[in-house]
Amino acid sequence: MSIEKNTKVRLKSFLETQSPKAKTHPENNYWKLIGENGTVIDEIKNENGRILILFDNDLDYFGVANHNPIKNSLWIKVEDLEIAKN
Repeated sequence: MSIEKNTKVRLKSFLETQSPKAKTHPENNYWKLIGENGTVIDEIKNENGRILILFDNDLDYFGVANHNPIKNSLWIKVEDLEIAKN
């Protein structure tokens, strides 16, 4: 699937699963974000094959690590995304 810049997306999975396979530290439990919406900041994939998504909600609320240069953004695999329904 190809997703262009500024496309509204929804996180449907994380690492292509619905839940972590092993016990996960709370700040690394990005599965809590499944169902959240965001916007594609840039469709160019990084070296890990992920694109940068700016989430609509404050990621601090979910207690996940949020250390990218743009607050509330995460590098997400395209396979974990779907086009958001408005």
